[in-house]
Amino acid sequence: MGDRALIIFHDKAKKEFSPVIYLHWAGYKVKDYIKETQELMADRLDDVSYAAARFIGICHSHEVSNLSLGIWNLPKGFSSDNAYLKNMSHGDRGVFLVDASDFSFRQIK
Repeated sequence: MGDRALIIFHDKAKKEFSPVIYLHWAGYKVKDYIKETQELMADRLDDVSYAAARFIGICHSHEVSNLSLGIWNLPKGFSSDNAYLKNMSHGDRGVFLVDASDFSFRQIK
């Protein structure tokens, strides 16, 4: 059905979260896109909004059709714990929770 992934950026203290970024066919590229975003954001760490925006721009530059890239607000009652994220996953590559301070991430399938 695809190679789906959900990506969410957050601040180091996990008090701020970006909207959910959805990739339908490019889940296998998420780690490369995170690295590219990290390089672009090197002098502006811990900026959740800008990191998410730059990540979306990078994805769009690689996935140029009107499919496979989406974004939506976090659901009410969102939690960053593994059980919640696993339940939220669409399968395939799962959910990537990316720390905007250093671009480390948890991948929850």
